[in-house]
Amino acid sequence: METGLLMPESISDLPEALRPLRERLLANLVMIAQIPAPTGGEAERVRFLLDRFTEARLDDAAADEAGNAVGRLRGKSGHRTILLTSHLDTIFPANVDHSVVVEADRVLAPAVGDNALGAAIVSLMPTVLEHLGIELESDLILLGSTHSLQRGNHAGIRFFLDHLPQKLDFGICVEGIQLGRLNFFSIGTARADVTCTVRQAAEPSRSYGSESALVVLNHVINRILSISTPSRPYTTIRMGMVHAGVAYDVEPDHAELGFEVVSHSDEMIEMICDQIKDIVSEVTARHAVDAELDVFFQTKAGGIPFAHPLVKNILEVMRQLGIEPDQGHSPSELSEMIARDIPAVTLGVTRGQKGRKRRPDYVLIDPILVGAAQLVGTILAIDRGACDEP
Repeated sequence: METGLLMPESISDLPEALRPLRERLLANLVMIAQIPAPTGGEAERVRFLLDRFTEARLDDAAADEAGNAVGRLRGKSGHRTILLTSHLDTIFPANVDHSVVVEADRVLAPAVGDNALGAAIVSLMPTVLEHLGIELESDLILLGSTHSLQRGNHAGIRFFLDHLPQKLDFGICVEGIQLGRLNFFSIGTARADVTCTVRQAAEPSRSYGSESALVVLNHVINRILSISTPSRPYTTIRMGMVHAGVAYDVEPDHAELGFEVVSHSDEMIEMICDQIKDIVSEVTARHAVDAELDVFFQTKAGGIPFAHPLVKNILEVMRQLGIEPDQGHSPSELSEMIARDIPAVTLGVTRGQKGRKRRPDYVLIDPILVGAAQLVGTILAIDRGACDEP
């Protein structure tokens, strides 16, 4: 078994070697980005990936019972199994205009970096390896997963991992942005909604704030903001969304708050969620509203250590490609592999922007080949045994 760092004399040459595939990659990106794929509505993107898998003559190219797109590139020996995955769903509903604009230096479209580009890379990886003349020893499973975001709660990849008949040795989650992203630790996360609905009663209630669900929700927000969060273990509460009202002159009878609690400690998340549950129950008792807490998304904290050979080899690949690593952590499907003790990472492909109101999502074109080369280098390191633990 080969150990230590991968010796990639030609890793730095890979972006230029991949340049002939640039237009094909962009074409795939444009076609995928034009397909709406809200969580639960990914079927057209699944079909697109399966068509690419079939063209590449992958084994077992089919949708599984969870609707995931699955294909397998058989290795010469199959001694290891590597998973390369990208989620297919986006936060944009189907009625949003999914037109794609290709400029000289960037591609603009809803969710183009989260995660149309990731899906495009996964769909083209067999072609990339064939173009480079690389024949792997390992089996490479390609997965376009469904039901990942928001209330999907990673249901697609969870189903896939729970029903995979053989051992999975390594996993790579592909995200469109940002290049340099290297997540090998999954931070614990709980995402939840608080809803407040004014009760309809025959007679007006004397309860303070009963005339406005928004006023009551504001009490909830203030109480949540007063919860003490420690700096160690790192813990924070993020208020993300508030929805209420239909007109300036009408008191809203329904209001919603969307927030998340993130921490390095699962126990801390559980404690904070319990406190918020008590706050919501108290508000229901004190005001003439029905308030409810719905925790619909949870991931556990955990990961592989910095000293793991997988991390060390990826950092070496990044160094040779001139990529500045960002070893932060944010929720991704990585958490599902970590929960099953599978060494895995999340990697970004290019630079870009997402989620800015009144500003379109975009990805930069030039760094994409560097991001693709990074994935090839990582797959080669795993395939050669350099990422195996001693």
